[in-house]
Amino acid sequence: MLRLRLAKSMMEREEGMNHLWIQLLPEEGSIVEKAEVRIQLPTGLYRSPNLNGHEESESSGILINREAQGKDALLELYTQHAVHSDESFVIVTVSFKDSEDRWVEVSDRIVIRFVAEEEIGETLELDQQVIKRVKELRNSAAEWPDSDDLTISPPRTYELRNNKYAYLEQLYRVDF
Repeated sequence: MLRLRLAKSMMEREEGMNHLWIQLLPEEGSIVEKAEVRIQLPTGLYRSPNLNGHEESESSGILINREAQGKDALLELYTQHAVHSDESFVIVTVSFKDSEDRWVEVSDRIVIRFVAEEEIGETLELDQQVIKRVKELRNSAAEWPDSDDLTISPPRTYELRNNKYAYLEQLYRVDF
């Protein structure tokens, strides 16, 4: 029902970054109408908004509805300051409404190992499927900019005036 995958097998203790791919895998014959994904992070680990563009609730739950393109959520996890534990758990809980209008809750956890930056190259394993999914989402986001991000301003036109200060305007005017 729920599959959790990390892009990297381990993460830097300080200023580290990783990606968590949460896949909703409904059982055969069942249809997920709506779902809310809640993530419980250990102390010192933070997350960005989901990269899929799913709506998020006030309690930071990711809302996935039936019309959503994918039944997954991709998150960027990061540390800002040094994490003191060697490993921690990220707990993911999914509440969903099935085709029979019943609420079902499924929970799973994944281990995140924290290591010093010098140790990361020795035994680091990368999940290529997670990396591929990150690239897909980044490329699709670049193709379709949000209307809020794009502002179109009409070009300004300046007319030169003929007066005793016209030479100053020509010297000091900055055209954009």
